[in-house]
Amino acid sequence: MDEKDLGALIRWAESQWDVRIDASGYSRFYDPEGNYVARYPATPGRSWRRMIELQQALKRAGLQVPPPSKREQRAQRRKGAE
Repeated sequence: MDEKDLGALIRWAESQWDVRIDASGYSRFYDPEGNYVARYPATPGRSWRRMIELQQALKRAGLQVPPPSKREQRAQRRKGAE
């Protein structure tokens, strides 16, 4: 897992939830009701472990992780339009 994966996860979470970056560089994730879910530091020590913990916390809170592919997103939009 690298910064590209984190960027994609943050973009996906922002489309569904509220993601804030505080003054110390932590990315803080809040669900649609405004409840705090998890955080990810700007410079984590064991980044692979922190990413796994973040993904698990987001899954427990109800966000689909990993993000759906473009094909899956398109299918969901079509399904909702019917």
